[in-house]
Amino acid sequence: MGRYRYFLAIQTRLPDDYLADAAFRRDLEALQRLGFDGVELNIRDPESVEPGRLKAYLAEFGLVLSMFASGLTAKTSQLSLATPDAGRRRESIARTVRFLEFAQEFGAGVIAGYLKGAPQENDPGARERLAASVLELAPVAERLQTPLLIEAVNRYESPVGHSLADTWDIAGRASSPYVWILPDTFHMNIEEVSMRQAIAAHRTCFGSFHLSDNTRNFPGFGALDFGAIIAMLDEIGYQGKLAIEGNVRTSFVADVEVAMRCLGPHLARK
Repeated sequence: MGRYRYFLAIQTRLPDDYLADAAFRRDLEALQRLGFDGVELNIRDPESVEPGRLKAYLAEFGLVLSMFASGLTAKTSQLSLATPDAGRRRESIARTVRFLEFAQEFGAGVIAGYLKGAPQENDPGARERLAASVLELAPVAERLQTPLLIEAVNRYESPVGHSLADTWDIAGRASSPYVWILPDTFHMNIEEVSMRQAIAAHRTCFGSFHLSDNTRNFPGFGALDFGAIIAMLDEIGYQGKLAIEGNVRTSFVADVEVAMRCLGPHLARK
């Protein structure tokens, strides 16, 4: 942790040929200039990525991989931990094991958001199927000492696990120090009656927190009060990671600069 009071990361996509990708290098240079500590990476095919090489490349910019974001892989490979298709669920569990093994190489975690499944899979058995998948994965996460983060994703994009309470009802069944929930302000703005109460009630259930505006862009492009949100985290004594996540509106670098004008004063060391 460097410039800010919290470890600060941002979620982006790893290009297939990232070592030769000039735009990706410029993005990482901007993150270094703006004082970021890490990145959460969507990786289309993580099994094709050599961990040592990626770790060394990120280190050139003072960055670490803090989370493997499974959304891109889940979508392209049609993975779902809640699907009623038993064969597809078994394959999804097996792939998640490999995601955990990959993340362990970096001391990172694995985010399961879209990996939970598609909204149309919200049949009466979806909750129990997801819970069963998490219970099966928990011992792997513990053995690898690699967190599995079940993201609370809004009702329009996920079959189950919408609010923090709803998501913890599933993740908490594992009773594991390596199975957490992941709050995201975009989804919370849709699902929570009170963001403050939800954060306080689940203060021991998460160690990473996504900052995303109500427009689904980076902070600073919408109506959410991130000063108040960060103050809520301060109030509960939060000591985990923060990560910016959202759609790019203009360009990655320009949008990150807007986000840091919004967040920087609230994250500055006191």
